[in-house]
Amino acid sequence: MWRFIRRLSRQPAQANQLPPQLDLSAARRVLVIAPHPDDETLGCGGTLARLAPVCEVHVLLVTNGDGGGGLPPGTSDARKKEMADAARTLGIATPVLHLDEPDGRFADSRSYRSALADIVGKLEPNWVFLPWLNDTHADHARIACASSHALRRSGVESLLYYETWTPVPATHVVDITPTLETKKAAVLCHETALKYGSYMDAMLGLNAYRALYLPAAAGQRWAEAFAVTSARNNRFV
Repeated sequence: MWRFIRRLSRQPAQANQLPPQLDLSAARRVLVIAPHPDDETLGCGGTLARLAPVCEVHVLLVTNGDGGGGLPPGTSDARKKEMADAARTLGIATPVLHLDEPDGRFADSRSYRSALADIVGKLEPNWVFLPWLNDTHADHARIACASSHALRRSGVESLLYYETWTPVPATHVVDITPTLETKKAAVLCHETALKYGSYMDAMLGLNAYRALYLPAAAGQRWAEAFAVTSARNNRFV
């Protein structure tokens, strides 16, 4: 049998701190960078539904959403319409912006960074939501990296990395229990994506898990988690 020896530490033990709830009142104007149609809803749709009534929200679709050529003709147009419907369902009044980069083959470029800089300069958001840097989807990771570097010299105050395929190292959490049904309705708008994956189930499972970060309360709750950092002094890149 192993002998267990109690080790004395010079430092007092400190409990790990749960991520605090994000102060949504700090958002004045928001830009959401979505690599593909549905990322905006799956990653931060519940939070956007909470923000839409109180601040201006804009959504940027980076790729054309055609599935990289592996989906039927007309898929790009269909998914763009689905995304517009989803945005309206979330309460977003502004039209979706498009850059039409190649789906599945995004590559960082001066033209992308310049286009993003122009949009940010025109809209002047103080918050930008974007996919996680280490997401396992190549488009997500590359767009996150390119965008993070492009936004270093912008007037954006905070970058909020959301999670889709890969969990973020959560620094903040948002209680989306009040807007869960709205988020579910927005997910259902993305009919094309739902043909190829159980995204609703995956989303609900992740949001239920993230609710463990919320203060204890009776009843089922749901939450979205984010890795939040300064755009200028980004601690994740």
